[in-house]
Amino acid sequence: MGQYNSSLNQVAAVSRKKVEHLGKNYASIDFEISDRVDATEFKYAKMKPIVGTFVIGNKRVEVTLSELNHIASTAVAATQQCDLAYRMGKWGQPRSR
Repeated sequence: MGQYNSSLNQVAAVSRKKVEHLGKNYASIDFEISDRVDATEFKYAKMKPIVGTFVIGNKRVEVTLSELNHIASTAVAATQQCDLAYRMGKWGQPRSR
């Protein structure tokens, strides 16, 4: 296990008001890159090494680059699915504010 010291999203800088608007886990979503990864294993190994820790809420999951790519593609597909559900009226029609 590597040492983690670099926060991608600098979550401490997110305001409470933004968290209330965007969701309770918004400010906690982060990635901490490992400062120790064997470059040879990263390039050539069949099972890629752990490159960092993906964080949501109080959950911390060590991930490989392949897993990180899968998380990213899943998030994009989920966003598209939600947008499509809204446009198709699956969740009803929005009320005027």
